[in-house]
Amino acid sequence: MKIHVEVEISPEEMRRLVGLPDAQPLWDAVYKRIGEGDSEMIQQMAKTAFTEGMKTIDLSARVLKSLSGLAGNRKAADKTSSDKDADSRDSASAKPSARKATSARRSASSKSTS
Repeated sequence: MKIHVEVEISPEEMRRLVGLPDAQPLWDAVYKRIGEGDSEMIQQMAKTAFTEGMKTIDLSARVLKSLSGLAGNRKAADKTSSDKDADSRDSASAKPSARKATSARRSASSKSTS
């Protein structure tokens, strides 16, 4: 069952409906201080934004590094398993030859003793 509801509501009404706080007075105070040239606050905001941005970049780099490590491990595991498969195929195909060689040696040794 699908229900489609269409509501016309302003962002302010939606904020109140959801119960979010009104941040407009805070932003008004920030804009006023920036307009007055409060360089200390601007520097503090820039410093905070920079450090938080660097944390985000660092976290992103760690995630990418771990993902690339996982991909490398998977490639190595795939290569190892394909090498093992090739070795098992080679050893399986080599076994009949080894059996023939062993039986040939037995027949040669039995001829020399007779």
